[in-house]
Amino acid sequence: MDTKYVHIFTGSMIEVNRLVSDLSEEDIKSIVEDEGKSAVLAGFALPNLSLTHRLLVKKKDVEKAETIINNYLSNDS
Repeated sequence: MDTKYVHIFTGSMIEVNRLVSDLSEEDIKSIVEDEGKSAVLAGFALPNLSLTHRLLVKKKDVEKAETIINNYLSNDS
């Protein structure tokens, strides 16, 4: 079983949390990396805090997750 995760989206905390919810409704597990929090803990700051959250999904779920993300992005505009 391949458990490697792939970066699939970067955005604000609100966007990423919404996508995590949408993905979990389709039984897709995800990981959120908070680069802003990591930077603060490391002792430095990032210039743009609005795009500090990275969403990762398992390699096997990338295609399905991309469809969900594209639907979210097309409905958001």
